[in-house]
Amino acid sequence: MLPLPDISRQHKVALGFGFLALFFANNSLSAMAVPYFQMTLGLDPFWLSLVIAAPIMCAAFISQVVGRVSDRLNTKHGNRRFLLLVSGISSGVLFSAIWQVPSDASQIAILAYVLTFNFLFSVALTFLTINVKSLAFDLSRNETQRVNVMAFGSFFERLGTFAYFWLFPLAQLSLWGGVYIGIQYVGWIVGIVLIGLFSIVTAWCSATVQRNTESRTDSRQKPVNVNPIVLRNRGQTPHDVALVRDPKMKLALYLLLGLTLIKFGAISIFTSFDYYLLVYFVKHGDIATGAYWKGILSSAFALFTLIMIPIFSHLTLKLGKLKTLSIIYWLTALGALLKWFIYQPGFEWMVVIDALLGAPSWVAISVVIPSMLADLCAYERRLSGHNKVGYFVSIQNKVINFALVSTMIGAGMLLNIVGFDANAGSEQSASSIFWMRVCLAGGPLILCFVSLFLVKMYPLSDQQMALNENALVQT
Repeated sequence: MLPLPDISRQHKVALGFGFLALFFANNSLSAMAVPYFQMTLGLDPFWLSLVIAAPIMCAAFISQVVGRVSDRLNTKHGNRRFLLLVSGISSGVLFSAIWQVPSDASQIAILAYVLTFNFLFSVALTFLTINVKSLAFDLSRNETQRVNVMAFGSFFERLGTFAYFWLFPLAQLSLWGGVYIGIQYVGWIVGIVLIGLFSIVTAWCSATVQRNTESRTDSRQKPVNVNPIVLRNRGQTPHDVALVRDPKMKLALYLLLGLTLIKFGAISIFTSFDYYLLVYFVKHGDIATGAYWKGILSSAFALFTLIMIPIFSHLTLKLGKLKTLSIIYWLTALGALLKWFIYQPGFEWMVVIDALLGAPSWVAISVVIPSMLADLCAYERRLSGHNKVGYFVSIQNKVINFALVSTMIGAGMLLNIVGFDANAGSEQSASSIFWMRVCLAGGPLILCFVSLFLVKMYPLSDQQMALNENALVQT
């Protein structure tokens, strides 16, 4: 059973709807863009990935500015309601606008249209993401609470997986009168309801939390003594130096960001081939049937993730975060190896096994690693006397954005490298199919071992973090 965090019902509602809104905002575009813009309209995969990725890259550069703005408004007003409300509504409307492009326009016109509205959407989404995740950090008061809060948010976030890969099949239903009209209706449903309305609920329920009061108290505490001459020589303030002055903490932060980059970036580049193999290899070019089985895979992944979240959250509290991460990466490595045998004609139902062994990886990236980042954030707040929740979240968001960009561009480039031809339909070459299978199985397998190495290098054990935090509280 999912361990509920010790927070008010109002804050549980805020977290649940907030993480659901983030899920649809972050995943619906890619889930709908590939089957519609690429497979249906025939846009070049590289140029499509570039048009989707470029705005995300631009948004990454403003992440830390957004984090500082969020922290300042939170310190001033005691909550993040205003930014949550404005960014949520803006994200929903702009997402919906992306799908209103005329289907009979030229490829250049379609790409230009998507680029423009996706850029505006990415900026709004950066504000929404940082403020929703900062709210989760604000609600976390100790190591146990951090795991429970992240598990609670992740649980609701994964509920969206039951629906998001069915969005394009929904747009294909005959009731719309054609896929070109259907995609517009589905775009409005996702944007206005699943992103905009859910964000409004989050903003409404995100009342002032105890952490904010504590943070304002902490901000009046005297930070660690640092030589002012050294600060002037480095051109930094005590606020900046306190973040990186502890070498172990700095290394720990970089390792957590590295694990995040591997999962959202490198591994995702290779796992994106599952959709193509289901369509062009397992189902011989039948887009509708391939999309159906991708929906089965995604729904099974969501179901198993919901089951795994309480299990691995319990293991995290029982065994510690580092041991739990090691177990997860070994399971994921086994799943990567089995992908070679799963994605073959006649073995469609074996995608359930792929979902089962891949589900723990989501717990790592959505529960364990964020709770470790929250531990570092709390430790740094005690160390420096400054609350920089938004700043920490913005750093992670920046890395995730870079990872998503690398996935979109890298997947498109890798498709071209292996010889995939969007206009060839079911007539893909045998060598192209072979190398897609190699990438799908071999890439994640190697990267799982890299992740295990990074976990081994992590300099701060759970016991050390607890001792450090207790020592700082007593001083």
